[in-house]
Amino acid sequence: HIALDTAVWPEGTPGFVLDAFARQHLWRAGADYGHGTGHGVGAALNVHEGPMGISRKFEIQEPLKEGMVLSNEPGYYVPGEYGIRIENLVLVRRADVGTTGGKKFFKFEKLTMIPIQTKGLVNVEDLTEGELDWIDDYHREVWEKVGARMADGTIGKEWLRRNCEKIRRTHQQ
Repeated sequence: HIALDTAVWPEGTPGFVLDAFARQHLWRAGADYGHGTGHGVGAALNVHEGPMGISRKFEIQEPLKEGMVLSNEPGYYVPGEYGIRIENLVLVRRADVGTTGGKKFFKFEKLTMIPIQTKGLVNVEDLTEGELDWIDDYHREVWEKVGARMADGTIGKEWLRRNCEKIRRTHQQ
């Protein structure tokens, strides 16, 4: 999820090229998931809208363009036991990284603003400092955008505050 969320790519890139960003860590562990990593959302108020998508399907050739909304939803599943999927919506935006040969570059902007459930579910030792920083930065953004809209002293705001706390780090890299 984090690797895809932080990706930067050149203009003209179709979603299947980005799919490996999300799968790379599972592949290193000999695992995979049997669904696409992302799909288009919203043009006709449907879910799973094309023509764009992020998956292993090479036939999806539509380049990701500024203004497109897609899901970012890799998963990990142990058949008959449990599954984990973080599904957020993202917006394709211009990345401020310069140009090569006049080509634009793009990145994702997060649209979904809800904390990722980390307490008891994330093994901190398995994440890099950069990945932990990404989670903390995301939670800070959620708190600033959503918390500001909630009434002080409510159960909901207290839940949000607890779930947006910085991750306790037990290691240094």
